[in-house]
Amino acid sequence: MIWFTSDTHAYHKNITKGVSTWDDKDISCRDFPTLEEMTDAVVNSINKYVMEDDELYHDGDVSFGGIENIWNFRKRIKCKNFHLILGNHDDHIKKNKILPNCHWVTKVVKIDGCDTIQNDYIEDATFIDPLNPVRAQDLFTSVDKYLELKIEKKTIILSHYAFEEWYEMDLTGSYHLHGHNHHRFDDKELNTKYRRMDIGIDWEEFRPYSWDEIKEIMKNRKIKKHNS
Repeated sequence: MIWFTSDTHAYHKNITKGVSTWDDKDISCRDFPTLEEMTDAVVNSINKYVMEDDELYHDGDVSFGGIENIWNFRKRIKCKNFHLILGNHDDHIKKNKILPNCHWVTKVVKIDGCDTIQNDYIEDATFIDPLNPVRAQDLFTSVDKYLELKIEKKTIILSHYAFEEWYEMDLTGSYHLHGHNHHRFDDKELNTKYRRMDIGIDWEEFRPYSWDEIKEIMKNRKIKKHNS
């Protein structure tokens, strides 16, 4: 199956109501006493729905609170096919920095009955191999600033940020899936009448959206004409 989500903000202190210092915490925060409980809820919900061999597209803002939390979060997501579209909080990933808390190891696996060496398995460590460091983008199947997909002949535009107009919106009725706004645009005309949708995780059970759900939501929405 194909899944979509955004704005997991794993280990983000200020988005967690119990430890936040934000003045508007009653409005802007997730209602958990600790950031560990908040992150657990996000991880558990994703793993409940997204299986190991599924495809997961994430529209940015993976984690927060230090470069170590990129790996701390990624290692807990069981889906192997994790595609990231960069958000404004993904600077370490954008710069492809060396991760301080994991390293490459070699393992032997059976492929077609034969022992085969693989060098792409990552484990926790207190050191890194200076000759072969693990970099942030190594944790993801793909990393893009912007992505155009074709699923079942439908064009999908993925971006962390919401666009007023997007590729093929008035030609093929393409879908624009964004994050960043934590569903604050859900009452806007573009997100109710037309084919733009916030796929952020801040909704029911903090769960991702399946491709079938997105098709169902979009099927009765209008194609947006240029400047309409």
